[in-house]
Amino acid sequence: MANLDINQGYSQAKSKISAYQTVKQSKEDDKKQQKEKTKASTDKKKSEVQKSINDLKKGGQDKKNQIKNEIKSQLEQLLELFKATLPSGGGSSLKLLTNVFLQAATNTKSKIQETLVSEIVSTIGCSEEQSYGSVANQPIYIKVNQVDLFKILKNSPDDENFKYQYEKNTTNNGSFPYAMNQQLYKRLQNPSQSFLQDNTGGNGQTYQGASQSQIFDIQYVQNYLGPNNLQVTGDFFKVTLNNQANNRTSVTDFLQDYYSSIDIMPFDNLSVNLKNLLTGSFDFSAGLSSDELKEQSKFMTVLKRIMGICEDPNKKIDVAGTSKLSDVDEIDDSFFDVTNQELLVIEQEVNNTIDGVVEFEGCEGIKLPIDVLADRKSQDEIINENSNNSKIEKFEKSLEDIANDPKWKSLIPGLGLDLNLLASLQSNIILGLPRMILKTILSPKVMLGFLIMVKAIKNEISEKLDDLFDDLTNFMKTFKKFILNFMKKITSIFVEELFKILKKQIKVLVETILLEVVKEAKNKQIRMYASIVYILLVVGQAVVDFRNCKSVIDEILKLLNLGLSQLSLGLPQFILAGSSLLGGVSDTRAFSNVIENLQKQGLPTGAAPDGGPNLMNMSMMSMVKGMNQEQAENGKTEVFIPPLTITPAGITLPSKGFGKSY
Repeated sequence: MANLDINQGYSQAKSKISAYQTVKQSKEDDKKQQKEKTKASTDKKKSEVQKSINDLKKGGQDKKNQIKNEIKSQLEQLLELFKATLPSGGGSSLKLLTNVFLQAATNTKSKIQETLVSEIVSTIGCSEEQSYGSVANQPIYIKVNQVDLFKILKNSPDDENFKYQYEKNTTNNGSFPYAMNQQLYKRLQNPSQSFLQDNTGGNGQTYQGASQSQIFDIQYVQNYLGPNNLQVTGDFFKVTLNNQANNRTSVTDFLQDYYSSIDIMPFDNLSVNLKNLLTGSFDFSAGLSSDELKEQSKFMTVLKRIMGICEDPNKKIDVAGTSKLSDVDEIDDSFFDVTNQELLVIEQEVNNTIDGVVEFEGCEGIKLPIDVLADRKSQDEIINENSNNSKIEKFEKSLEDIANDPKWKSLIPGLGLDLNLLASLQSNIILGLPRMILKTILSPKVMLGFLIMVKAIKNEISEKLDDLFDDLTNFMKTFKKFILNFMKKITSIFVEELFKILKKQIKVLVETILLEVVKEAKNKQIRMYASIVYILLVVGQAVVDFRNCKSVIDEILKLLNLGLSQLSLGLPQFILAGSSLLGGVSDTRAFSNVIENLQKQGLPTGAAPDGGPNLMNMSMMSMVKGMNQEQAENGKTEVFIPPLTITPAGITLPSKGFGKSY
């Protein structure tokens, strides 16, 4: 029921935005028409019915989605609302939104890192002050393939096809951000040496965290002596933890010290993953196998499904004293399995990547060839920029270059410099950014810190970690709580960003409607009050939980409903007293007003061409009579009677009064 209410809320919002756009456009058409009529000859009459124009652009309706209960993600719903507020050809607004999202990705990095640490601590099931002292200075063995979820370390950072998944340059120990992915690859190539023995940076120290404390040593080994003195063979990172400054061994301190020493989400790597999302260009050039591509596509599908989960707004103790289950508690392992329908889509995407082509929505059946060399060139330009703002500018320019690929224009007749293709790319970036952020974060260097602490804190998971997962799907099942919560929190960052921009767009529409209401009132006092009412309602906002879909859509509907408010500020008593002289509603007078307004719009209100009655006029008259008849027969007025002063002292109780409206 909650999901049904939320979807109904979004439907109501779309309906109101559509109505506002129609009213706004109709008013503009009316002004334009009046100017044209002034210039025209006074005896010139219009004989054709002019249609009111609705420029509402409804994007992506009735699309199948990847959530098993078929719920669109909140980000998708908000993006549709945003597109609905745009006038025809609102490509610049979509470009602005893309830029805002990319800026948010870089500006919220510290917030994302804090969330990462807190979710790891929560997943491990320990307190912030939990100590790993019992394993300090003792080796911990972590499987390489569990650290390397996306098989990055299998390939050299010097390889032209794989360098984009690594940091640009190697770094010295104690330099931040440290190029840990590069270092992990180096360790795999030198199994006889540990980090300390390699004397990285010439200082003969173990790895330094951001605090300059030496926090661990690491080495690649292919066997070790396990429980019961049994040899364990395979590919492992051997990690030896050190005590931190002042002999502290806090899990939280270690994670903060380590993650602050690396860049958990470099824009260089994020931009590669975003381009791969759009065209699969870098996966194609890397020659990934069908199985590797399928595994990653399944992972992306599940992440999209997670984005469709809304927080329960009632996560409180109920009256019976029973705590509600969390979203995580209600999700089992089957949630992470793809359906047959999803598998068909995945296989099509994988085949396209292997073939070096891409298909876009609206161009189904037209397979466009990807340009690997152009993508590499644009990516090199991004990497060579020093500031994030410059990198983002280069990335946005690369989107335009992709959309305007001459080969594509020749394959899609009439495409030219069609912004629709660019808008499709931008929309995919907006909707895919949270998932690509998580993929970027789950690189070997970040997974290393995660799994070091999992192994360091003895619990059920740490004891059998080696057997729990060897691929992305089982990683998600093993760390279900982490994936679900972290993905939802990342998504909420961008829901909030889009929400802020959407409110600005809706504000413009609502102000337009309010202005028309005020103009019709022709009352300076009401005009003044209207602006005050608007400011009070907008400023007095509730705190919105951006993981709670109901909270978000309620806030949007509150703003939209303002446009339909009556601004009933009351009439002076002498005006109310004079209302007794009014004659009541008249069918003839009301119909006359309707005809007058129709004629002002240039609509044909005279006799039909064959001399017969004007059917439109008859239908309007029937409507007026029917509405007034209902008002006369059943119209009722209810009034609130406030407390009245009684002389010499005292007041009456508030009450309700009734009257007849006709």
